[in-house]
Amino acid sequence: MTKKTRVDAWGEDIPEKVRWDIYDTARTMPWPQAVCDQLEALGVKRLPTRAAWYRFLSRMRQADAERRIEKIAQSVAEAEKVADKHGIKAKVFVETMKSLAIDSAMTGDNKSATALAAAAAAIWDRAQKERDLELKTARQKTAEESLKLAREKFEAAEKRLNAVQGAVDAPQLTDAERVAKIKSIFGMK
Repeated sequence: MTKKTRVDAWGEDIPEKVRWDIYDTARTMPWPQAVCDQLEALGVKRLPTRAAWYRFLSRMRQADAERRIEKIAQSVAEAEKVADKHGIKAKVFVETMKSLAIDSAMTGDNKSATALAAAAAAIWDRAQKERDLELKTARQKTAEESLKLAREKFEAAEKRLNAVQGAVDAPQLTDAERVAKIKSIFGMK
């Protein structure tokens, strides 16, 4: 449950782009002088109190987490489209995502690194599930074809057996004619 921000809270009257610039550049600076100098350099006229600054940072951290998740989701979706369009295999795509996660971790961006690693794992898991489904479908098709072939062989053998039985039971045939008919049923001369 998010608390509603007061309209007169420090930073709410600043345009959003400038707010993000302030957050991105001054969030790790010590209070007060470095922050105030940076804010003046960015053109902010009304400087915050210490409490207002930390409330601003708290609000922006929450928004930043949402912004990062949204950017990662957009990047993953865009990368998946490019990978599909160019026929890039899931393994290559996952390895790329893992490399990006490692790069993010090396630069100290642990949130992005975690999100990228999770995205890579999810993509790999989905690719494995798709592959398993393809294999299962192929096995099912092979089993159905084998069953159909066995049924056809059985029906042909049953038909030959009935024909042989008919030749054996035919009283009008002589033994020589009966043997010749049985040989023709089995394809022998």
